[in-house]
Amino acid sequence: MQLEGKRIIVTGGASGIGAGTVRAYVREGAIVAALDINDEAGNKVVSEANAQGPGRAVYYHCNISKPEEVFAVFELAGKEMGGLDVLAHVAGIESLKKAEEYEPQDMDLVWGININGTIYANQAACKIMKEQDGEGAIINFASDVALAGQPNGALYAASKGAVLSWTRTIAYEWAIRYNIRCNCVNPTMKTPMYQEYLDNLEEGERAKFLAAERMKVPMRGEMGDVDRDMAPVMVFLASDASGYINGQIIPVNGGRNMLRG
Repeated sequence: MQLEGKRIIVTGGASGIGAGTVRAYVREGAIVAALDINDEAGNKVVSEANAQGPGRAVYYHCNISKPEEVFAVFELAGKEMGGLDVLAHVAGIESLKKAEEYEPQDMDLVWGININGTIYANQAACKIMKEQDGEGAIINFASDVALAGQPNGALYAASKGAVLSWTRTIAYEWAIRYNIRCNCVNPTMKTPMYQEYLDNLEEGERAKFLAAERMKVPMRGEMGDVDRDMAPVMVFLASDASGYINGQIIPVNGGRNMLRG
C-alpha cells in the first residue's frame, strides 16, 4: 500500500475526480476526510470506499467558498485524523455562457469556488501542515483550458489560469518556509462537469466538438477514465515517491493539444 497511514483531505469528494480520488486513497490504506456540499452523494462515496478498505474515510459537509467553514472543517478533520499529510483540492465549478453574457453573479460564483476556494483550502491545509514535523503535499486542479482557452467557458478558463499562478507561487514560498510541496494537475477526464459542458452545446456544435476532441487526444481518441487514468496519478502525487516534485503543472490528458493547427 502506497499511502498506508497518510492523513488526507479531498475536496469535491462526492463525484467525478474527487470521488475517484477518495476511493483510490482508501484502497491504498490512507485515512481520508472527504469534503463536499452534496451530502447524500458524499456519504455514499465514503460508504463504498470503506466497504473495500483497507483505509478509511469520513465525510464532512463543507462549502469551499466560505472561509470560516473551510478553516473550521479542516481544523476538525485534522484533529480527528491526528494531523494532515496531503490535501487533494479537487472542488471546482464551471459556468457556461458566451463571454459577453457573463454577469457579476456569475463571476462571484466561479471566482468564489475556483479561485477563493483554492486559496482558502490551501491556507487551511498549510495552517495544519506547518505545525508538523516532516513534509506536506498539496495537489491543486487547473485545466488545459487555462492555457488554450475554452469557447463558452471563459470564466472557467480564467479562474483556472489563476489557480496555476497561485500554485506556482506557493510551491516556492511554502517549500522554503515549511517544507510543503504543491503541484497542479490539468486533467482531461470524463466527469459530470464535462458531461454538463457537452449537454449545453447545440447538437451540431456537440458533434463538431467531439470529432475535434478525437483528433486532439492521441491516446484512445477520447477523454480519460477517472478510476483507470486519474486515480493512479493522484496516488503517486500523494505518496512519498513524489516527494521531490514541486511547483509542477502535470497534464493527465492523453497527449491532448500536443499539436497545434
